[in-house]
Amino acid sequence: MNKNCDLCQSVDFINLVEKDAKNKSQLNILHCIQCGLIQQRDVPSNAELKTYYAHNYRQDYKSTYSPKPKYVYRAGLAALDRIKFLETHLGVGHQTLLDIGAGGGEFVYMAKKRGLDAKGIEPNIGYSEFSKEQYGVEVQTAMLSDLEDSSADILTMFHVFEHMANPQDVMRKLHRCVKDNGYLFIEVPNILQADASPHNIYFKAHLFYYSKFTLKSSASQYFDLVRTEDSGNLKMLFKKKSVPSLNVSLPSAEEVQATKRRMQKKGWLEYLLIGGGALKPFRRVEKMIFEAFVKNSSPRKILDDLYEKRHEHSKAFSIGNLKRLGGWSTASGLGFVCFEALC
Repeated sequence: MNKNCDLCQSVDFINLVEKDAKNKSQLNILHCIQCGLIQQRDVPSNAELKTYYAHNYRQDYKSTYSPKPKYVYRAGLAALDRIKFLETHLGVGHQTLLDIGAGGGEFVYMAKKRGLDAKGIEPNIGYSEFSKEQYGVEVQTAMLSDLEDSSADILTMFHVFEHMANPQDVMRKLHRCVKDNGYLFIEVPNILQADASPHNIYFKAHLFYYSKFTLKSSASQYFDLVRTEDSGNLKMLFKKKSVPSLNVSLPSAEEVQATKRRMQKKGWLEYLLIGGGALKPFRRVEKMIFEAFVKNSSPRKILDDLYEKRHEHSKAFSIGNLKRLGGWSTASGLGFVCFEALC
């Protein structure tokens, strides 16, 4: 039985065999020739996904049922970056915001500090309870299917949409859940980015691999694109259509070919020389140094400190800053590069 592309319904694919970045198991990947969407061939049912994300996903990918301090720190930095995106492209006041797949609640907490009326939903009970106990925020243990219509002015989904089995059904539900004239802010891994390590791209839990072309197309029947940032992870802000379109607007032939050419260029050479992979060992050391300072701090204190110093954390990485922080030699850095290339 042939599988149809979820976006354009074509059965014409480039078949790829890749390895799961976590456990190195084989993944069968399909690259649609007609629209450029990249997806897994074998997609679990919604019932299987509900059980997995409620009980197993956090343990499989984070090895814990509640966030460790270093993960709180990283989530806090990401939250500040996402709030800045909203401030820049939408404006932040006292809108109602609902974060779908809220994890430990770090973004919800930071958004509330910024003045938004924020809450969230999270399928994993360990993480949803953590958010209530540590931050005092409203994060319900729930799935997207549990949401009521017109739930918020702004819906956010960070590294969630790529996990969902039926993207068009999801967009239809999101259209109902956001209020009229409301917005949808999605962030997903960017399959076209140059700065992702070649052995850290494909995951069993990621059912779809989006570009700016295919994510825009996936939302096109229900949302209009407002803004895109794709220098790293793919961030896209959409506005709800008052009336859904009759059909999805597919990527153009030029966009499909651009995706194909881009995928052909991806590899270790591009990653190291263009994507900044050669500098990642230095950045990793910088991250380790900062994270060492928070390992004994409470989750709330970690986030409060980040929020108070948010302008400092927006500064770009520099070798000079790294040297002042601890200074690893070039030889040590090159050793890390060689180690990653060989793994």
